[in-house]
Amino acid sequence: MHESEEKLYEYLNALDIVFEKIEHEAFPTCEASEDFYQKHNLGVNCKNIFLRNKRGKKHYLVVLKAEKNLDIPVLAEQLEEHRKMGFASAERLKKYLNLTPGSVTPFGLIDGNAEEVSVVIDKEIFEDDFVHFHPLRNTATLKISTKDFRKFLEDRSSEFLEFYF
Repeated sequence: MHESEEKLYEYLNALDIVFEKIEHEAFPTCEASEDFYQKHNLGVNCKNIFLRNKRGKKHYLVVLKAEKNLDIPVLAEQLEEHRKMGFASAERLKKYLNLTPGSVTPFGLIDGNAEEVSVVIDKEIFEDDFVHFHPLRNTATLKISTKDFRKFLEDRSSEFLEFYF
């Protein structure tokens, strides 16, 4: 087990967050994983997108239901950013969340320079009982309650915003 993943489990345990861990193959897309997650009753399937503003001075981790599409210019307007907000590079992802492409997860907020990342959450996620995310690698998934996910976000994020997408 990777050192950061071990740190994640210690962190979740310290917050009394109960989780169920499921090992699996890496899925190339959210769509490819949908059947697996439904079969194992893991709760809301989300996609996690790491963005930067036009000048690259501010970074956002966007978490929304997997079946939804993100309209970046509309989100930029809601965040009072320039419409040319875009995807952050792999280097920025590594620097701020200590993650690699294909493994983007809110659990990355425990590492890197996460205090400089604003989190944007789809409010509808909290209407379900459970949600799941990768534990810093894309060959496993952690199922947690949405109540515990909110607890995690409140503890880790200096700024987390909720929107309907």
